Amino acid sequence: MLRDTALATSGLLVEKIGGPGVRPYQPAGVWEAGSHQGSDTKAYTQDHGEALYRRSLYTFWKRMATMPDMDALDVPVRDATCTRRQRTDTPLQALVLMNDPQWLEASRRLAERVIRQSPETGTRLNYLGEVLLARPWEAREKSVLENALTKFQSAYAQDKSGAEEVLKVGESSRDNGIRPDELASWMLVASAAMNLDAVVNK
Repeated sequence: MLRDTALATSGLLVEKIGGPGVRPYQPAGVWEAGSHQGSDTKAYTQDHGEALYRRSLYTFWKRMATMPDMDALDVPVRDATCTRRQRTDTPLQALVLMNDPQWLEASRRLAERVIRQSPETGTRLNYLGEVLLARPWEAREKSVLENALTKFQSAYAQDKSGAEEVLKVGESSRDNGIRPDELASWMLVASAAMNLDAVVNK
């Protein structure tokens, strides 16, 4: 649900129903360690195009090598009954949500939506809150995001190549009409917002 929410808020989610399993972004070698020598799924071959943005329900599942991002986010095993999902909040989960290509790409696309909404920072932040939480930010939350935005803007104003580099994450095309430093700054703000406890555990 977290991955699907990230894709939906970014506008990347493909809502087509049915079809074969898909293989989204995963770390290199994700299947090799848990495969038998003669396995026909020894090597993980990532899909491209709309397959990267299908609902998580369609992710190809390998019992001997489950998806690392799903494991970090407490996905239940499929060979036992799960009557209620546990809720955890760990540093490893934050590491996944702020570094996984799928979430970074979703953050970039969400940032593009936010930037196109208005030229004003306050309006953009309000829109971000409505998209992610269906409510305005609390004063403390908004202050944290404003401070983060200021720091990112200051950093990327001095590091154009760094901004270009962070925007390369993911296969979807970016909006070239937005300055790289502005988009990179809002991308990281969107990423931080998507990782707030209020968003992850809402």
